Amino acid sequence: MTYHPLAETHDTGEAYWERLGILGSSTGMAPIISANKTMPSVDAYTNNQTIAITDSVLKYTLTGGNANREFSWSLGATYSKVLAVSYFQWGSTMDLQGLAISEDAYTGDQGNPNYMDNYIRFMAYSYGNEMRLQKRVGGSYTTYGTDTTIYPEIAAYSPAYALAVYAEVGDPGVQTGWIKFGSTSQWFQLFSGIEGDLTTGFQTVGVGVGYTGGNVGRMISPFYVWGAA
Repeated sequence: MTYHPLAETHDTGEAYWERLGILGSSTGMAPIISANKTMPSVDAYTNNQTIAITDSVLKYTLTGGNANREFSWSLGATYSKVLAVSYFQWGSTMDLQGLAISEDAYTGDQGNPNYMDNYIRFMAYSYGNEMRLQKRVGGSYTTYGTDTTIYPEIAAYSPAYALAVYAEVGDPGVQTGWIKFGSTSQWFQLFSGIEGDLTTGFQTVGVGVGYTGGNVGRMISPFYVWGAA
């Protein structure tokens, strides 16, 4: 299976992020991951899932019992602010798909279904029929916003849609989530918040999925990550 949404700045939102002042020469933000047509191999992952990359599509299948799963990419350094953007396809009754930015570093098989911690995550969450922006620090979750009017539009026909999440360290730090419905839609912001727990810098971008064994979903290029020291 190969699907190529247009890898133009419209789809990755670069012009939009520049207008918002998130990207641009004065921000210090530079590309870390630039996957236009081929999804990169993951650096860390949960057991009980199968990950297969075919060109522009990373397909994940949940195996074993019911549990959330995660996979992630190392950023190779520590960044004070990070913007991550990618497309997703809901697949077969997935319970959640979320794009996260974490302060921690991970490699290899992590075993624990929820190995990522100390992160900001923006996700589509079918259990609550909602979009949600949340953080996890020390294993505890804090929700910054939910919206039950957007999620049904994703789930109705399982289209390809896009998530973007921005996180900036500090006390307070900033986190924001945006969504986009396929290549013809505009990006629009759903949530923004401030928090003071994530202050050491970000080292990982990851994806959380779940929950039922046998579920299938896809992450689709373009997959871009920018960061600034």
